[in-house]
Amino acid sequence: MSSINWNKIANEAASQTDFEFNKQIASLTNLNITEVDTFIQESNITNANAIKVLKIINNATDNNNSKATAISTIENGVNFLVKLASKIV
Repeated sequence: MSSINWNKIANEAASQTDFEFNKQIASLTNLNITEVDTFIQESNITNANAIKVLKIINNATDNNNSKATAISTIENGVNFLVKLASKIV
């Protein structure tokens, strides 16, 4: 399985429409586009900030406490993470 280039996705997120962004997130998960759209709207997070949260989660070198601290500094990052977790748990 190839590695996901989160930096490239983050750079593209700013110029993507919500639909394009949701489609891309859906392709990386088992969620459909409607589910992605719903939890992003419910968490009130920007596409760019959602990518920041996903990059932090994906960073294998950080421990959970470091990740939690970093996510808490992103506007609506925790809310997004909770919504995301509720979709996969």
